[in-house]
Amino acid sequence: MSFLDLSKINGRIHFIGIGGIGMSALAIILHQLGFKISGSDISYNKNIKKLENLGIKCFATQIADNIEDDISLIVKTSIIYDDNPEIIESKKRNIPIVRRADILSSILSNKKSITIAGTHGKTSTTTIISEIFEEADFDPTIINGGIINRFNSNGKFGKGQYAIAESDESDASFVDLPTFIGVVTNIEAEHMDFYQGDYKKYKSYFKQYINQIPENGLAVVNFDDKNIRDICHEIGKKSNIVTYSMSDNSDIMVENIKQDINGCYFDIVAKDYQIKDIFANFYGLHNISNAVAAIAVAKFVKIDKRSIKNALKNYQGVQRRFTKVGTYGEAIIIDDYAHHPTEIIAALQSAKQILSDKNKIITIFQPHKYSRTYDLLDDFAHSFTLSDILIIDDIHDVAGERKDLVNQDILIDKIKAAGHKIVLKLENKKDLANLVKKHISDGDIILCAGAGTITNMARNLEQDLKDLDG
Repeated sequence: MSFLDLSKINGRIHFIGIGGIGMSALAIILHQLGFKISGSDISYNKNIKKLENLGIKCFATQIADNIEDDISLIVKTSIIYDDNPEIIESKKRNIPIVRRADILSSILSNKKSITIAGTHGKTSTTTIISEIFEEADFDPTIINGGIINRFNSNGKFGKGQYAIAESDESDASFVDLPTFIGVVTNIEAEHMDFYQGDYKKYKSYFKQYINQIPENGLAVVNFDDKNIRDICHEIGKKSNIVTYSMSDNSDIMVENIKQDINGCYFDIVAKDYQIKDIFANFYGLHNISNAVAAIAVAKFVKIDKRSIKNALKNYQGVQRRFTKVGTYGEAIIIDDYAHHPTEIIAALQSAKQILSDKNKIITIFQPHKYSRTYDLLDDFAHSFTLSDILIIDDIHDVAGERKDLVNQDILIDKIKAAGHKIVLKLENKKDLANLVKKHISDGDIILCAGAGTITNMARNLEQDLKDLDG
């Protein structure tokens, strides 16, 4: 496999879609490596502000004039098409255009690369691995799909031999990454528009990903997931595949799980390896599962148990992954990236596990993408069972989407038909605090979930509620 030779890039590297979480991480790392970077996006966001604070030139619009004379390479995401004015101008100038995955592959090719794949849990698993490696003074390079609180960044260039990267299955580019150690957290239908609705084809890429990990490397796979079990049975027994599970019948398992408002407690048990009395500063069984995968990776590279336990004890987490962003009275406001039915269920389970019997969960959900909402409409309808009160915002759209197949009202009707009793429509985002205040009590959890602008609503909600008090 050949990779882009970054040492031959003499001019500026320009990112089209630089405000995206994955693109901004790569821009940060290349900036830290000494490259001149610029980029554009269709709107201004926190990622762009962070890049500008580093001295990176950013445009909050995409026009041909952004393609200036000193640019020698264009990096684009999979959702940037040939009709983009910057792509058109770059082609006129014969400037090479590469994918985000090509830049990521180039960075990883110079390190022992650890990539994390799967439908859910990639960002959290990448973060846990990164914090363990940092605790052990491995100084890794990190490319993540979320802001790691420990570094206040989603990208970091380290001088150590390892690079840790969240991969991307949305365009199948994860199979193109050079992977020495790979993790598969789970496999579930997602991004079916790219795979033309062919779920079998989607799963085949994960099989390829596992199969191409070298014999002296490691594939860490979640054996609680049926699709992963099926793939492993197809591949057959290989010495470089390690399974993990929250139940049994795997190489690495979890025992003695307890949870409270402070976090999670558990033991790790394997045939030749044990870690007892682990405390992790996070919530939820799904995060314990992610931590087991991270521990399997740490064990393979011979990180000591003390560093593992200290990293989990002092875990600072990743923004938008069940993150407490405010309080109102004795109720807490949680911001979570959950935008897929499985992720919503996991977030609600985390909330339920730390909630007293007398309190309730108020969920504010902003659907993300019309295509996802339409494809998974029935699954969304049944994913809010654990929520006592549900507030549905309008669908956050992505440019170029078809919008006539589903809408906010259709989703609400589906959820009500599935048996949920209290489902409220958010007519105007400015009315959110008023709507929440009618139902909130001390000790409740307000869960704000979605992948769009819901995070801003969550972070403003505490003050908005207090303003209503006068």
